[in-house]
Amino acid sequence: MLSAMCGIIGVISKTDRAGLIAYEGLKTLDYRGYDSWGLAVSSKDIKIYKKTGKITSLPRTMLNGSLAIGHTRWATHGKISVRNAHPHVSQNGKIVVVHNGIVENFSELKEFLKKQGFSFATDTDTEVIPHLIEFYLRKGFPIREAVRRALLHIDGNYAILAIAKGSNSIIGARKGLPLIAGISDDAFLLASDLNAIVKHSNKVLFIKDSELVELSSDIKSFEIATGLETKNRLKPLKLNFQSASKGCFEHYMLKEIHEAGVAMRNASIQPKGILEKTASAIKNAKRVFIIGCGTSYHAALLGNYLFNKIAMRHVTAVLASEFSNYLNVVDKKTAIIALSQSGETADVLDAVRAAKNKGAKIISLVNVVGSSLTMMSNITLMMNAGPEIGVASTKNYIAQLSLLYLLANTLVENTESAKKDIEKESCLVEELIKMNEQKAKSLAKRFRNAKSLFVIGKNENAVTALEGALKIKEVSYIHAEGFPAAELKHGTIALIEKGVPVIVICADNKDEALSSACEVKARGAEVIGISTQNNHVFDHFFKIPQGKLHFIFSVIPLQLLAYYLAIMRKNDPDKPRNLAKSVTVK
Repeated sequence: MLSAMCGIIGVISKTDRAGLIAYEGLKTLDYRGYDSWGLAVSSKDIKIYKKTGKITSLPRTMLNGSLAIGHTRWATHGKISVRNAHPHVSQNGKIVVVHNGIVENFSELKEFLKKQGFSFATDTDTEVIPHLIEFYLRKGFPIREAVRRALLHIDGNYAILAIAKGSNSIIGARKGLPLIAGISDDAFLLASDLNAIVKHSNKVLFIKDSELVELSSDIKSFEIATGLETKNRLKPLKLNFQSASKGCFEHYMLKEIHEAGVAMRNASIQPKGILEKTASAIKNAKRVFIIGCGTSYHAALLGNYLFNKIAMRHVTAVLASEFSNYLNVVDKKTAIIALSQSGETADVLDAVRAAKNKGAKIISLVNVVGSSLTMMSNITLMMNAGPEIGVASTKNYIAQLSLLYLLANTLVENTESAKKDIEKESCLVEELIKMNEQKAKSLAKRFRNAKSLFVIGKNENAVTALEGALKIKEVSYIHAEGFPAAELKHGTIALIEKGVPVIVICADNKDEALSSACEVKARGAEVIGISTQNNHVFDHFFKIPQGKLHFIFSVIPLQLLAYYLAIMRKNDPDKPRNLAKSVTVK
């Protein structure tokens, strides 16, 4: 199932500020795609403004109106251009649509619509949607029903918003991709991300899969398949807008690195009942898989170490995109632990869906309330890390590791002691950052022109090496590799020459990774140590505290180094090229 990673927002404002509210919300969504963006604002007529690139200023004429929809694009169908940017318009100019997703049967629908006399002005798959809505409006259906009938033709996952000239409502719908409604005294909102609506909402509705909503003077929801009205499930909104802002930091990535200690503590705040229920499900399972993608997969690998070491319970860590290879052994006696910051990662959702169809119990560790993964899970543990806006995950990884440590200890009835470990050691994080930030900055300046960089470690530190290398690749665009230290001699040491930076993560001076550090130094490498104590083999040194959660301490200097490498190379660390935050594309 294909889908895209765009951001969408819709606003109805009682104070005629819909354009401004939508524009502000759209800026919080640009991490979901920054190839192009656009806004449609309705007052007496519908005005449309579109541009390529990142979100910039908006003409004052676009700010005022009672109704608006906006979009920030991560391109799939059609090149990056103004004409392919959203919103898209029907042939008669009366229907305007923004869309996150991919219309998989786009070619067939386009041919059908051409035979009905429709012409196409863009290269996008999205354009078939407003044309289909117009097709049903011509048959006399009201706007909501026309949208519903149009969606019955769409194959693939989507979240859409549609407005019509002369109408005071926004129609929204979702299938497989997120869409959230919010209300306050002066506005009704719809968006693909809670961050976009939190400033103007005091209640939210997490729209169910295959559900359509109509916003006007209130919110009504309906089944897409039947058109039958469903029961509203408005909930109070607890998220603080300030937690989604940069505050005094230049970038979200740096702010979120500094929030690591808080993320650790918040992740450990779990109801005793949910922890015990989760532990019971794992104990009763014949097989346990822990799955994720990217950074979450690295957390899964480290979870594998923790479950084996602490609870003597074997779990199999698998990339979600490769999980289909294990389906033949999945049954009712299988437990799946799914890791995802957004809860919308396509590969994770596909793996979970396939496992659930075979009867497996789904346990999810998620950071976003009301996400698709939470709705598919039997048990959900919230990571409580707060909004993570930077595309490269930092504090979310820390929260995942903290929660996995807590869960592994719960399996051996050691929950309270583990919570105390997390509370105590989280207090050391801010000092760790202060102690190493200037060092990270100076080393970034020294190695900003490096062509390659290597990160090595043993045991849990081998996983940290993978994650550290990923962070450096993501935001600095320097080729970086991470792997177990002993694997150097099985090929990669051929790449080591004078001046090549090699980061060695080790617990202390007895760590076996030190012998690998000696091997690369003998071949001219500059060795950067991450350890509780300095060593003669290190040319440069990041000091970390001793502790049971050393695997968290050791990744933070790598996150700082990645950030400052991006800054020294004049990259935007919050929005790395070709990447978006919620990877809902396959």
